[in-house]
Amino acid sequence: MRLRLGLIFSTSGSYAALGQSALAGALGAIEALAEAGQVEIEPVIRDPGGDVARYEAQAAELLQDGVRHILGAITSWSRKDMIPVLERGGGLLWYPCPYEGFECSDHVVYLGAAPNHHVVPATDWIVSQDLGRVYLVGSNYVWGWETLRLARERLQARGVEVVGERFVPLGSVAHAHVVDEIRALRPDCVIDSLIGPSNASFLNDLAAAIDAGARPRLVSFNQTEADLDALGPAADGLVSAGSFFEEEADPRLLRAARDRAPNGRVSAFLASAYAAVELFAAASTKAGGDDPRAVFAALSAGPLPTAMGPIHVDPVMRHAGLAPRLAQAGQGQFRIINRAASPVAADPYLTGDAVPPPPARAELRVVR
Repeated sequence: MRLRLGLIFSTSGSYAALGQSALAGALGAIEALAEAGQVEIEPVIRDPGGDVARYEAQAAELLQDGVRHILGAITSWSRKDMIPVLERGGGLLWYPCPYEGFECSDHVVYLGAAPNHHVVPATDWIVSQDLGRVYLVGSNYVWGWETLRLARERLQARGVEVVGERFVPLGSVAHAHVVDEIRALRPDCVIDSLIGPSNASFLNDLAAAIDAGARPRLVSFNQTEADLDALGPAADGLVSAGSFFEEEADPRLLRAARDRAPNGRVSAFLASAYAAVELFAAASTKAGGDDPRAVFAALSAGPLPTAMGPIHVDPVMRHAGLAPRLAQAGQGQFRIINRAASPVAADPYLTGDAVPPPPARAELRVVR
């Protein structure tokens, strides 16, 4: 069987490192499947350069050219802009990145971590460490807004004080005011939902401004090996939540990273994109073709083997079950400090969340 697969990743622009890592995983899987004589997949590659409008246009171009499946998009902004195009063209997007939840489209397969895979374990860890004063900083778009909203609500409900919350324009490296505020407020912990150059420059500036002994604990919902090298010692001690870390990579993922990733590292972006290609190939083979509905039915019928382990996609919610992990950075590596024993079903709307609501605010009353 010969298949065509659109690959839309920003390998240039403000979050190029993430796109490059994901593309390396996808191409590595395509190469491995061809070498094994299983499935031949023709990759049709596009680079939107981080421009949201180009995601929409390039998705439409691929669908018009007869490509029915697209693997790609990094930001939620770009994914949301592609969905109407997929609805009109009958295509299916395989989305391999962590996201903020609260979405379920019939034209998307969600293969990255949902909020119960990253926000929930990370905030639970913060509470377990008695970090009672937390500062929130994120990129100024839907990922930052929603992950920090969820973190704020969960932490405040459990008695943690949120001492500040700031957002930085996507791609901006001008955040001296944020670093100054953190120095003044002296929180126990900083939750960092920045991406790309904003993330790297923020962490390096924070490390330069505050001595290591006085620095707050750092927690991220999306930091991976894709740009860990750029952080250097500034990342030491950072705790990240995610669906995969290089420590658990098997030879297939290590080869894809070595041969194709610019930094030679396995990240969750690379591993999820690699697994997405494997799932696409296996489901298309079971379906006997690339009809999106038939492929999804085959995909969601039961767990399928991947380089990340068996993955099951829920037939109703369309999200992958994943084993949440917490890992701590040090000397350029992530070491896993906590891992779920088995995959956890995605809960994108947090319907199973048992955190109590925040305490009621005191009402104003008239005093005579």
